[in-house]
Amino acid sequence: MSKKIITTLLLIVSLITFAQDKNKRVERVKALRVAFISDRLDLTTDEAQKFWPIFNQFDDKHFELQRQKKQLMEKLRPENTANLSEKETAKLMDQDDQIESEIQNNRRQLTKDLQGAIPNQKILMLRQIEIEFKNKLLQQMKNRGEARRRN
Repeated sequence: MSKKIITTLLLIVSLITFAQDKNKRVERVKALRVAFISDRLDLTTDEAQKFWPIFNQFDDKHFELQRQKKQLMEKLRPENTANLSEKETAKLMDQDDQIESEIQNNRRQLTKDLQGAIPNQKILMLRQIEIEFKNKLLQQMKNRGEARRRN
């Protein structure tokens, strides 16, 4: 079997057998993501040794920024902003802009840091691979939800 078929099957089987514990699910998704990215980027041993510390640093910061964004989005829900003053609303919008800017800066820093660690072609492929993984993950979750509704 080809390496890609095995990885895809592993991804599908693993997603179907998710544990209910959130931390275990998060760790499992991270492991699947690492396998998916490694397979799709076809990293050499030397490239992987340079790539993963850089990517993990980016990913940790990205996760924290997304957590901040989620908290801010909760504050920006209509039922939470109805009684805010213009000044308070403007402050929240500025925070949103700041977080979005930090997310973009983090992505730009990843690109800079990866240059020299892996070929530029692989850096370019990385974003598409991340999107592809996310889409596969969402599709698997959707399929599981539909299967549960049928049972």
